[in-house]
Amino acid sequence: MVISKILNNNLVLSRDENGREVIVKGCGIAFQKKRGAEIEASKIEKIFVPKSKSNSRQMQEYLLSIPDEYLDFTQKQVEAVKRKYGLKLNDSIYLSLSDHLMGSVKRAREGIFLNNVLLVDIRQLYRTEYQIGVELLEEINRTFGTELTVDEAGFLALHFVNAQEGSQGDSYEISVIVRDVLDVVKQYYQLEKFDEDSLYYQRFLTHLKYFAQRYLHKELQYAEDTGLFDIVKEQCREAYGCVKLIYLMMEEKHCYALTEEEMLYLMIHVQKITEKKV
Repeated sequence: MVISKILNNNLVLSRDENGREVIVKGCGIAFQKKRGAEIEASKIEKIFVPKSKSNSRQMQEYLLSIPDEYLDFTQKQVEAVKRKYGLKLNDSIYLSLSDHLMGSVKRAREGIFLNNVLLVDIRQLYRTEYQIGVELLEEINRTFGTELTVDEAGFLALHFVNAQEGSQGDSYEISVIVRDVLDVVKQYYQLEKFDEDSLYYQRFLTHLKYFAQRYLHKELQYAEDTGLFDIVKEQCREAYGCVKLIYLMMEEKHCYALTEEEMLYLMIHVQKITEKKV
């Protein structure tokens, strides 16, 4: 590859073997170089492949606006996460996480710390990503001399959720909907907490997560099955009462009317987790 444009000493534009414009990052990759010069392969640290011309401009602006210390730290940590956890992450993670990191460190040094109201939900829904967030938090505090709290681990986790291949970037909205449903169940049954290690609870979380995802993408297309719904409603009257409140909550807060089939699934899950007296 050859340099088609120098952005700064560590960033250049080039083209790959398919003729696509790419952004090449490497320490001193453009030092004392000119347009048309061959790029030293040994200095290439990361190659970004923009989806379009406008995306290329946006990526260039991001990369030029973020100090190298944050870009380098993020690159090192993301590559380590890929190796350790085997996650397939798209390039958005390098930009979004670097930008987030820069803001978090700046706020921490000013004594400003954000409260993560979804921390418990993130920890429950995205256990692997939350563990990554905890480990990354320790590295951030050690490297940048900050004292960021565990709330930050939740924010970091969502970056890894959203950057995974196939993700549509809905982790925050999904967490809100799941939390809203669980709050209704807790209040209805007057529960202090759920048994997070329970198989029934984990199945309920999985159901809620995919329900929320389908809701957000308007993919909720269920066939009504009044017969089975009526049978389960009679057998699980208390669970049905709880699900009616979930119905009202979804209608009021999310402008969605649950179908009888979705209420049926919710009744079955609610019945299972409350039978355990969690």
